[in-house]
Amino acid sequence: MKLRWTLLLLAFSHFVFTALPVDAVNKTITVTHTYVMGDNDSRNDARRLCFLEAKRKVLELAGTFIQSSSEVKNFELTKDQITSYSAAILSVETLHESFDFTKGQNALTLIVKAEVDIEETTKQLAAIASDTSLQQQMNEQLKKLLQLEEVIKRTSAQLARATPDQAGELREERNVVFADLAGLEKVYMVAKERITEERMMECDIANKMQRYVLDGMTKSEVSEILGEPFKKGQGIGADNVWYYGSSVVYFKENGRVNHHFPNNSCPRSK
Repeated sequence: MKLRWTLLLLAFSHFVFTALPVDAVNKTITVTHTYVMGDNDSRNDARRLCFLEAKRKVLELAGTFIQSSSEVKNFELTKDQITSYSAAILSVETLHESFDFTKGQNALTLIVKAEVDIEETTKQLAAIASDTSLQQQMNEQLKKLLQLEEVIKRTSAQLARATPDQAGELREERNVVFADLAGLEKVYMVAKERITEERMMECDIANKMQRYVLDGMTKSEVSEILGEPFKKGQGIGADNVWYYGSSVVYFKENGRVNHHFPNNSCPRSK
């Protein structure tokens, strides 16, 4: 009898733990970073440099969390791509800052956070994954971003040991790079707006697919309703699989619709 109750308890425990969803709906990720100021750093310089590093860390953690989502794994995006695209999707906010003087040095500590909504992030990553030109644009921006960050690291290292005469010129050089970084942030904002527009377009297509596409339709009839697909399948029979973001149309060998699956995460039009 005791063995029976033990087995039942184990079975119940297994059900409780395995029945819970693997992916959380959303998550708040926080990071604390401290920047030790040099003699040639102003408070504003310290704030920029500290936030830059804290933001990099929080986006890296967010990328790891997002990549663990089962739905995101279907997009065939690398961890680096997810992390870099997260910079365009997520907002990083400063929760707290404090200046301290310890061991004879000034230091700034920032606590930053990023709110990750897996459902919304998945939708936006799907829009990116389905648009190769947008991916290329964002990859180019990431390359420029990394180059600018390397320049900042180099000039900051030089400033740490610069003489007063050298410091002014180096600080000016670093300020120019900070301005370039701000320009990239605006590019990311434009990319985010484009992602939102493409998401709306994808949902419009999903609604048209739901309402007007019927099994047995020809490819020309489908393209007349939905337009040309964002991309087609790969390998043998590739032309028989049409992707419209997360919506898919499958054709038979005779070129007629076999099945179609509108993106069910889009709100349905009445």
